[in-house]
Amino acid sequence: MAIHRLPPLHALHALHVFETVARLGGVRAAAAELNVTPPAVSHQLDKLEGFLGAPLFIRRGRNLVLTEGARDYLTEVRPGLEAISRATSVATQESQREVLTVAAPPTLTTMWLIPKLSGFSEAFPEYDVRLLDRMTFNPEERGVDIAIEYRFEPDPDLVSMQVLSDEVVALTSAGYAETHGIAGLDDLEGVTLIETERRLTSWKKILAGRSWLKHQRFLSVSYSLHAFEAAARGSGVALGNRANAERMLAEGRLCMPFELPPEMLPPAPRYFMSAVSHRQRQPRVRAFWDWLLGEIAK
Repeated sequence: MAIHRLPPLHALHALHVFETVARLGGVRAAAAELNVTPPAVSHQLDKLEGFLGAPLFIRRGRNLVLTEGARDYLTEVRPGLEAISRATSVATQESQREVLTVAAPPTLTTMWLIPKLSGFSEAFPEYDVRLLDRMTFNPEERGVDIAIEYRFEPDPDLVSMQVLSDEVVALTSAGYAETHGIAGLDDLEGVTLIETERRLTSWKKILAGRSWLKHQRFLSVSYSLHAFEAAARGSGVALGNRANAERMLAEGRLCMPFELPPEMLPPAPRYFMSAVSHRQRQPRVRAFWDWLLGEIAK
């Protein structure tokens, strides 16, 4: 029998508190969502830090920011918390509507998928939709019906097809581009460059070899959706996927001040729609699969 090292029973609640504080960025906001007092939230964090023997957060201004170790810990425990939540929801409801669970990268979900989802709900009102943040799909995660993955090649063990390319473009506000006279790569000298952590295509790679790069100002963020918002508010020039930014481009909040030379862009992952073969044949999964292909064809 496998022996699992878990937090003590009295500390399990602290995992939920920890995830809430990490998601909302502060004790007061977490306390409001959990309907408890801020001291109660702090007490639960102290319990978990005592068990782990390491701090979970550092304070930056009014916000709490995860330590590197806590960020890795959250990545591992969050799917378990979500699984417990799903199982509890099923167990406590006498009648359950059929739920389609879709996993996708967070920026693609926020910027591209959610604006289109009302069309799916209108076409298939019999299904509820649950969205999870995942970059790739783990077939062992049984609670996921279908995924949009960000990867170089499809998983041969899945039914998978490419739905979008990663067309990387430069993004900023029209006002910022005009103020700084940005019309090409060399015009980026002296402006703030917005980098998204873990994005393979970065300004540092594209601009490598330019003598002024070592003096350049950078703003680093966790997700592309943060980079887009910062760029739209005139904080600098970001790199991002054109499909993800299409809504903000159409609204005029972002513009593409110039085209990136293709020869300067490294090979990039693409977006694949994937499912386990037996799930892909289920009516709710097939409905979403065909609907999404129709949306992309538009």
